[in-house]
Amino acid sequence: MNTRVRGVEDADLLLLIGTNPKIESPVFNARIRKAVVKNNLQVGMVGTPYDLAYEYDHLGTSPKTLIDLLDGKHPFSAKIANVL
Repeated sequence: MNTRVRGVEDADLLLLIGTNPKIESPVFNARIRKAVVKNNLQVGMVGTPYDLAYEYDHLGTSPKTLIDLLDGKHPFSAKIANVL
């Protein structure tokens, strides 16, 4: 995580990789939920899907998903490119 926890509220897009923020960081998860509801934050997740109390795009579970994201071959890559 390259920013402070409050910074997620200003983000346009969030990519979670191999984490369950509901268990690992409940405060961060609450901030994500707030940003999804109020600011239309788009969230993508690579790894095991969890019930996080907000909508997110489950992108896959394998390392190949990450490679496809980096190579621009995954549909979510377009969302990433749009916020850069």
